[in-house]
Amino acid sequence: MVASRWTAWTDGNPGWRFYGCPYYYQDGGCGFFAWHDDEFDERANTVIKELLDDIDKLYDENCLLRRVEHGHRLSEEVDSIQSDLRKLRRKHELYDMELRKAEKKFKVAISLLFVTWVWLCVVYLKM
Repeated sequence: MVASRWTAWTDGNPGWRFYGCPYYYQDGGCGFFAWHDDEFDERANTVIKELLDDIDKLYDENCLLRRVEHGHRLSEEVDSIQSDLRKLRRKHELYDMELRKAEKKFKVAISLLFVTWVWLCVVYLKM
């Protein structure tokens, strides 16, 4: 069996490579463990920790910027939908006005039809 090479990211051993049993995550495997790297000096450990902290901060900042960007996109989408809604309301008002005009014309036509019918009845009865 070949030992797998891993990288430790613990605070005490950041970035240190080691060999371990490939079945470590299955009840600890056979328990084999050996460091690949020589021990880093304190300065290297400090630099690695600071770089990892910087990566975490950049990751958090990136997540925040993505949320802000997503918020801007949603805001633009809302603005577009509101603009479409205003246009549709204007169209609705125009159609409503046209409908009222058509209803008035219809009432006039019905009135004329009724008057014509009454007139025809009167003319017919006089004959």
